[in-house]
Amino acid sequence: MDLKGSIIILASLAGFGGSLWGYYSFVRGGENPVCRPGSKVDCLAVYSLPQAWVLGFHLSFLAPWYYVLKLVLGFAAVFSGFDLFFRALAIAAWGGLLLVPYLVYLELRVARAICVYCTIMHVSTLALALATFNDLLKALGFY
Repeated sequence: MDLKGSIIILASLAGFGGSLWGYYSFVRGGENPVCRPGSKVDCLAVYSLPQAWVLGFHLSFLAPWYYVLKLVLGFAAVFSGFDLFFRALAIAAWGGLLLVPYLVYLELRVARAICVYCTIMHVSTLALALATFNDLLKALGFY
């Protein structure tokens, strides 16, 4: 496996892991060793935002499904080498990356707290987007 493949697999696993912990943290609704209510690292303050709901679903519920998609596409791309999987992964990663600035804004300016699990997912999405940049260009027909 080359460097690109390693980044894709590791970033997909990290994002999926972060999304599962985030969902667990939301469902549990209590403090944990990482997130403390009232501190600067307060996942529940972020999860409590009204903007965290989309069409009746909480983002902590939707995130694991999004990362399952990226995980499946990532494994399929790396282990099959099929361009279609790389291109689909690139579109999924770059589509998610478009939302990251808004989500970070909500954390920092609205909730005034940082969600560690969200940060893991943001970094994972950025890593996947950078690793698949050329695949995005191919998917868009630039070469």
